[in-house]
Amino acid sequence: MLRQTMEESQVRVGKPVWLPFLRARRYMQSRQSLLNCLLTQYFKEAERHRP
Repeated sequence: MLRQTMEESQVRVGKPVWLPFLRARRYMQSRQSLLNCLLTQYFKEAERHRP
């Protein structure tokens, strides 16, 4: 059966079925949100120490 989006594409290895594109997207989103948080903290701290 065709999937609506690439993220729904499945890979079957034996019995388990994986959703590699969905997992990759979630991983990248969590990494991006972590990076955004760290950069925000960095710039707030830098602004505090600005002369």
